Amino acid sequence: MEMFRVAIALANHYKIYVNGHPINYTIIQTNTNTNGFTELEVVCRSITNQTESDVIGIVGPASSINARYLAPFAARLGLPLVSYAATNADLDDTFIYPTFYRTIPSDNLLAEAIVKLFKYFSWTTCTIIIGKDDYGYGGLKTLSELYYLNLSIQERLIFDPWHDKFNVDLKQTLEKSRSRIVLVWANQSSTTRITQHALDAELLGKSYVWIMTNKHYFQIDINTFKQDDWLKLRGVFAVVPVIGNSSPFGVNETLQKEVFNIWHNLSNDKTNVPECLSDVSPFAMYTFDAVWALIQALNKSSLDNKSPSMNKSSTCFDSLLINHTEYLMYLQNTSFFGVSGNIHFHKNHSYDRTHGAMYGLYNIQGIKQNSSRGKRLPSYKQIMTWYEIKHNWTNSTDQGNSNIIWPNNGLDTVPTDYPQLRGQEKVY
Repeated sequence: MEMFRVAIALANHYKIYVNGHPINYTIIQTNTNTNGFTELEVVCRSITNQTESDVIGIVGPASSINARYLAPFAARLGLPLVSYAATNADLDDTFIYPTFYRTIPSDNLLAEAIVKLFKYFSWTTCTIIIGKDDYGYGGLKTLSELYYLNLSIQERLIFDPWHDKFNVDLKQTLEKSRSRIVLVWANQSSTTRITQHALDAELLGKSYVWIMTNKHYFQIDINTFKQDDWLKLRGVFAVVPVIGNSSPFGVNETLQKEVFNIWHNLSNDKTNVPECLSDVSPFAMYTFDAVWALIQALNKSSLDNKSPSMNKSSTCFDSLLINHTEYLMYLQNTSFFGVSGNIHFHKNHSYDRTHGAMYGLYNIQGIKQNSSRGKRLPSYKQIMTWYEIKHNWTNSTDQGNSNIIWPNNGLDTVPTDYPQLRGQEKVY
């Protein structure tokens, strides 16, 4: 939200106006645990409110399932919707979601990065645990449809975050599985709960390699667990989007510094402002670039004397954004060097950002204590980086894979993806 505000403040600083008026904004708090109807109703009321300024763009939502509801509605009104966090690959369909854009990479890229990671370590099988939501099912669909020849999914488990349980017994399923690689495709909160269940079932720190698609900020009460328990988190991996100058395109450091300074000056509570840019969440960077993409399109529309405005109706589905055709054309053709990298949208099959997406492979190598809260948190280290341009993984350090801490006492050799008996190379 802070980066959203900063982008609007920067636009007003440069006097990028709409019909002679500064750009205004409204922040709507949404709940990612709903089915999308609630968010649709709130946005609908905001659009038809005669006392509020015209809605000429939407930044968000934070989840793919909410995007499925909001994006078709926005398209009906000619309203652009740019998400910073909705990653489901189905949203690439420009027929169903013709005004949907996103600055975060699609799950198609995440799936490719994970499959290439498996190939790098000579793994061909996995047990997958997905969250019972659009993100989880979307990941499973992408892997099953696009990469079934590259990756064999031995077991499939579904975690229900509302009831905090799996569809099958976690321990029995993993122990009987023919794969020792566990891929968890779930959001951050579900990933944390899944990790807790795995810890309770004594499935961490043994012969399983756990790979997450979220860096779970797993907080362990030192008064609840023994030291040996929380040390079992060592060796867990996470594959997540990263932002940095190691990309072939890099990032706009000048804009980053300007944005960071505005954030610091606008904030009433300086303790909530990160100390350095490296501490800023990638999602915050994607948020700024999502707003800035809309602002770029608005600026071009204004210079062309075709600024968009909302023709409001008492029924939100009968409202219509005037001059939306030109506005959307400018957005589709928008290209700029943003704080998260190069922002340039596809034109044919989807409106995903292209060029420069990166994923990092993070490894929990220890536990750090948060003295102020008496909690212990995982200490991650980035081991490798995957580049969209190169389509392969490269080491993030000069020492290579020796920096990886593997489960089961951090063995130097890469574990196999199949069960082994002690003293045997392979089980037939």
